Amino acid sequence: MSDDFKPHLFIKNVHFSQEYTTPPGPPIESKLPQRDRQFHGEFLLSSLTDIWNNHNEEVRQRTEKGLPVKSGEYITFIGAEKQLLELSSLGADGAKLLNVKNNSEQSAQIATVFIPSNKQNKLITKVAKYLSKDTVKGLPLNQKLVEKIEYIQRTTVEYIWNSSNEFLPKEAAVWCELWLALEESEIGNELTQLYEICEFLNISVLKNLTIFPQRLIINAKLNYDQLVELTLSFGWIAEIRRAEELNSFWLDQTIVNRENWIESALSNITFNNSNNYISILDSGINNGHLLIKDALSDNDRLTVDINWGINDSGHNGHGTAMAGISLYGNLSYILENNASLEIRHRLESIKILPPSGQENELDNWHFITQNAINIAITNNPDYKRIFGMAITGRNQNDFGKPSTWSAYLDRIIFGEDENDKKVFVISAGNAREEDDWKNYPESNKDLSVESPAQAWNAITIGAFTNKILPEANSTVAKKFELSPYSRTSSSWENPWPIKPEVVFEGGNLKKLENGSIDYHEDLDILTTSSNTAINAFARFNATSVSTAFASNFLAKLRDAYPNAWPETLRALMIHSASWNSEIINQFNIDLKKVGDKQRLLRIIGYGIPNLEKAIKCKSNYLTFISEEVIQPYKFDGTVKTNEIHYYEFPWPTDILANLGDSNVTLRVTLSYYIEPNPGDKGYSTKYAYQSCALKFLLINPTEDFDNFKIRTNKINIDNLKEEKGGKLEEGDYDKNQEKRWFLGAETVFKGSIHSNFWNGSAAEIAVCNKLAIFPLASGWWKLLKKQKKYDSQLRYSLIVSIETPENTTDIYTPIATQVAVENLIVV
Repeated sequence: MSDDFKPHLFIKNVHFSQEYTTPPGPPIESKLPQRDRQFHGEFLLSSLTDIWNNHNEEVRQRTEKGLPVKSGEYITFIGAEKQLLELSSLGADGAKLLNVKNNSEQSAQIATVFIPSNKQNKLITKVAKYLSKDTVKGLPLNQKLVEKIEYIQRTTVEYIWNSSNEFLPKEAAVWCELWLALEESEIGNELTQLYEICEFLNISVLKNLTIFPQRLIINAKLNYDQLVELTLSFGWIAEIRRAEELNSFWLDQTIVNRENWIESALSNITFNNSNNYISILDSGINNGHLLIKDALSDNDRLTVDINWGINDSGHNGHGTAMAGISLYGNLSYILENNASLEIRHRLESIKILPPSGQENELDNWHFITQNAINIAITNNPDYKRIFGMAITGRNQNDFGKPSTWSAYLDRIIFGEDENDKKVFVISAGNAREEDDWKNYPESNKDLSVESPAQAWNAITIGAFTNKILPEANSTVAKKFELSPYSRTSSSWENPWPIKPEVVFEGGNLKKLENGSIDYHEDLDILTTSSNTAINAFARFNATSVSTAFASNFLAKLRDAYPNAWPETLRALMIHSASWNSEIINQFNIDLKKVGDKQRLLRIIGYGIPNLEKAIKCKSNYLTFISEEVIQPYKFDGTVKTNEIHYYEFPWPTDILANLGDSNVTLRVTLSYYIEPNPGDKGYSTKYAYQSCALKFLLINPTEDFDNFKIRTNKINIDNLKEEKGGKLEEGDYDKNQEKRWFLGAETVFKGSIHSNFWNGSAAEIAVCNKLAIFPLASGWWKLLKKQKKYDSQLRYSLIVSIETPENTTDIYTPIATQVAVENLIVV
């Protein structure tokens, strides 16, 4: 680094922990639908009675025919309009909540439950008590449970099927995933029974199991009739999904014979053998290429199947193409400019795609991904890696809901312990059809990010482009607009993570005079070819390119901060990103409307990362980084929230105050990894996907620290109440909520990385150096008591930056000096 390099300030001991209880939120009015108590109760009671009578008759008939029968019944509850069903009650008393869906047209929630035969009277009794008994307040007993239900029916296959209907098996048998509502401790006889039933029904089953906290997943090959028979024969099937299949990779290569470029470039390149690796999970990498051989040794070329070899064979040289950009970034610039260059990272290749013609009938991509990472770590346990993968599936991109692959990827990144956390970048997936390109950008908004890129812990990479042709309006996208290849999360339901988080260059497409769309060599990105005997270079495009650029970005970032946590590297990339005006104008975004900004987040995430901001501070740009551990929950008779962290940063208060009305930007990013708990269970309350959710709050400019601590912690509210003689009056403390955030106060609190900023006056920001980090009472570590995860600790990385106008007073030097003097900086 140069002598004037201004590193980010890693700080310690600027926060204290306090016992924490969630403060009360604003009251929520919940109005039940208008019901005729007698009519509605008898209607539901009659429905349940009919369902069980039909079940008993079905059991009798199947038993007489020697067919297997399930030990209970699948029942589907359709909720009233704009009502949330009482899921906890439906899944109680021996019943198992299997999945929860939403009917967007009718604004209705739909829950499917499996009730064992010996528990059938439990729910019937609850409905009967609704008809005959009152609470002490004179309301019907079980009122919420019963009145929120519109009607009840026996479950059909369509309520258990959880992929797009186009993938529903027909006459031909296809591989599917059976998601069983069984935990590892419950496997026992149920799994043996399932195998026996599948053998009886001539259904092929793979014996390898995928186990999550509340779901057991196996693969079975079956057609539609077998699928129906299976649901008649066996209970506990929560969901059935089509197994992942890969999208084909394509690359329109042209011969570019410029060997002299390579020789000239290599004369100026120095390779630094540092412990900083980009590990590419792909089709293999051919390291005979002159531009690759010094950065990739044979010992670092690995494969998940020794029968596949380690060379890049098939798939249009996709792995070697990824390598060229991951290693060099903009290869064209390097080849065309005779400037000296030091490459400070190396490559590792893990071949996870078989050679062309050797595809398996079913590939369990979550197992293959885990196996690839295990092989790499076993081969070289001390490598510091950035994992990059531009391979996606086409069957399970279900509007943001976790798939087997994405949940497994979350678990891989979360790791076994604090030393096993990983940095993982993955492509968002591509728009591939000409009809979609013709309908740009509407088609890009409709096409959902592909599995496993919905993984919460991964950094999902989309694409923008600055590639255009000289002729006006000759390309699909204009300069700095969304790439025509990029998929988005615009179609996702609101609770799911913001994807992609960031975008990099992904190329463009040409409009032809006849209205067709085609590739053009000047709109693709130059990279290394897998077959140097034919040509040294290849053309490359789409979100694969973007993912390779992102890997290169992170390698440079890790070189600057080799000891930073993976959570920190992810945070720095996203913290540095911003939206450009071209993208804002393209989608008619009104920056005064939070809803518009939410739309843009779903298209392009936090924007285009800035490497300079990610790596260093400037005189007018100051960044604090805190890497800490919090224990979100504790067991004290019940599982409760445990602690809150209050920060008080060293702050250029006087300098900012003197800048007065000058516009200053305060940005906060919080990054942590979650442990996943998949299964379409509504993902609310105790059915949360995430192990824990964290949040940050910032002090208001006119607020003192004591008031901030009171309004953010119920324990402090209770203490104040005790001081006031047991009763609080209006005005005893200020409950003012935060409204100044550019992206809205709650918009970014999805997924496991949260970033927001505030453009305010320097005088206001001068007094806003206090911040709180705390857990929400919504993670399964808290709510699934029997998992005994309530005493688990969670790492997080917090980044806070201040940016003042150019050429104003130096805010960095005095604070860096203060941090060093106080011995807070971590080297």
